[in-house]
Amino acid sequence: MTPSRKIRELYAEGYQLTPEAYDYLNSLQEVENVIDKILDSKLSKAILSIEDIDEFLNEDIIKKEEILEQILPKKEETKKQEQEMQPVQEKKKTKEEEVKSEIKVETKSRREKISSDLEIIFSPEIQKSVATAANFRNYFKSRFQSINTLFLKRRDITNRVTTNDLIPNRNRDKISLVAMVTKVHKTRGGTVILDLEDPSGIITGIIYKSKQDLIAKSEFILEDSVLCFTGNWWKDRLSVDDVLWPDIPFHKSNFAYDDVYALFISDIHVGSKNFSEKLFLRAIKFVNGELESEKLNEIGRKIKYLLVGGDVVDGVGVYPGQIEDLAQDNIRLQYQTAAYYFEQVRDDVEIIIIPGNHDGARAAEPQTPIQRDFAPDFYGIDNIHLLGSPCYLKAHNVEIMMHHGNSILDINAAIPAISHETSIPAMVRMLENRHLVPIYGKRTPIAPESEDRLVISRVPDIFQTGHTHIAGDDTYKGVTLINSGTFQYQTSYQKSMNINPTAGLTYFINLKLLQRTQINFQEMK
Repeated sequence: MTPSRKIRELYAEGYQLTPEAYDYLNSLQEVENVIDKILDSKLSKAILSIEDIDEFLNEDIIKKEEILEQILPKKEETKKQEQEMQPVQEKKKTKEEEVKSEIKVETKSRREKISSDLEIIFSPEIQKSVATAANFRNYFKSRFQSINTLFLKRRDITNRVTTNDLIPNRNRDKISLVAMVTKVHKTRGGTVILDLEDPSGIITGIIYKSKQDLIAKSEFILEDSVLCFTGNWWKDRLSVDDVLWPDIPFHKSNFAYDDVYALFISDIHVGSKNFSEKLFLRAIKFVNGELESEKLNEIGRKIKYLLVGGDVVDGVGVYPGQIEDLAQDNIRLQYQTAAYYFEQVRDDVEIIIIPGNHDGARAAEPQTPIQRDFAPDFYGIDNIHLLGSPCYLKAHNVEIMMHHGNSILDINAAIPAISHETSIPAMVRMLENRHLVPIYGKRTPIAPESEDRLVISRVPDIFQTGHTHIAGDDTYKGVTLINSGTFQYQTSYQKSMNINPTAGLTYFINLKLLQRTQINFQEMK
């Protein structure tokens, strides 16, 4: 057992270590015995420093001088020390053995199961980009060009023009203009005024209040989205008759050729006082086929893919006053604890993990994979695949798009008709706009890269998000939509925002049939 894995037993018991104490313990040759003694002692302190460990060692284990000898590389252990430590090794039943009795990790040994068929189609890599006006201009040009290309394939759009073709005081009837909406304003009288921009220039579009159906449709127009407007050019403005979204076509889904399942989870938030270890361990037992219900175990044993939609840990400093909600205030310790849990999942399951806004990854979209510096233990588990957000992958012939869903709350806030406690309507808006973060300048930061990698250029079979902590599912034009809930109970911040999480509620999908089933880990043993 590696020292860092042994140290995670301390975290599992609720202890934390200062960075200096962590390095100190790792330097000890007899680190396993030392940790066993600490666990036996039932120390009342939650955060242990070097001084705390030294004081404890001096009183209850061995003299400090012997510890110092252990960390000097040129000195050898004496036979007397080995004899003294032998009873210590036999006395303590380790935390790992206790966990094995709880979730039976002997099932990690590979069994004769269906082999994985996993293809990573796309995952964002780190690209250095400076937030300059020129870089943002290039970014939005890329967005416009990508979505305009989608409109070019449409046969229902005729008489296409650019703003350069629209000359003041020269009227033109029945034209179509693809443009980015830079501003939406509704007058007191009910008329909607739009600022519309393409690479040639900016014009004004107007939806008159007399067109009530179109006024209702305009409620779903998001700023910075690229749409097609049809209407009449009169003097110096476009009188809009209709608005077309790039949208996805009706999709014919792909199916797996074997009877394999995928479990979708998200927002675990290890390190939070509100993280439910009990529910998460049930999810692991479900995947390992070790629940009391044999019916559920049969399903669990068919799970080949575990898709984690971000916020593996709670992080540090993510929102005001978060420190009061943390059980572990060091993000590296949070990831070490999370790795301890994921190691219990049977190793013939492919675990795909993307970052969320609480994770140790770039905050701006697209998010890069969780960094090795924060979570080195994750990089040592060979069935874990750390990808960015968004990412596209193919599992047994079924294409899945994973995105944490940071922009869901921005979309909900921009459209009054959408409840703040839902996720599926915002996911539909993303597909309609063919963009995962259609609004710029709100809560969700965007990296000004030369290519907009948030455009939905591929139509997936399954689209997964998280972030809202509220599970939901639906089908839109043949695409299965999943928001995979959370394993964190309501925090004080969520309570102030009137957000009621659905802890332990999520979905698994039979990839052969694309049949989704809701599962509630609060209702099983």
